Amino acid sequence: MSRVEVTIAVAGEARDRIYEVATVCRALGFGHTSTRSDLGVLVGSAELEDLPTLRAVPGVIGIEMEEERSSRGARRSPAVAIRSGAALRGRRRALPPEFSR
Repeated sequence: MSRVEVTIAVAGEARDRIYEVATVCRALGFGHTSTRSDLGVLVGSAELEDLPTLRAVPGVIGIEMEEERSSRGARRSPAVAIRSGAALRGRRRALPPEFSR
């Protein structure tokens, strides 16, 4: 069994009953450690094989797993170039012939 740290997102219409959603998730094996009712999220851990069951709980709209960390620290994403609006406007693509007027 492999336990992972997860964040469970609760739907906006279910936020008024987020503690009920948390109770159901705990009954299904979720190791609940904190609740952010202002954001609509539950934080904790779960077994990988329990994730589909947790995702099916009414009010749950998504589950995000924490990335594994190596002994060198957090995993880094590759560098990303952010282009400004002006740079993007200068690089317009031509429309295919079937879309031109």
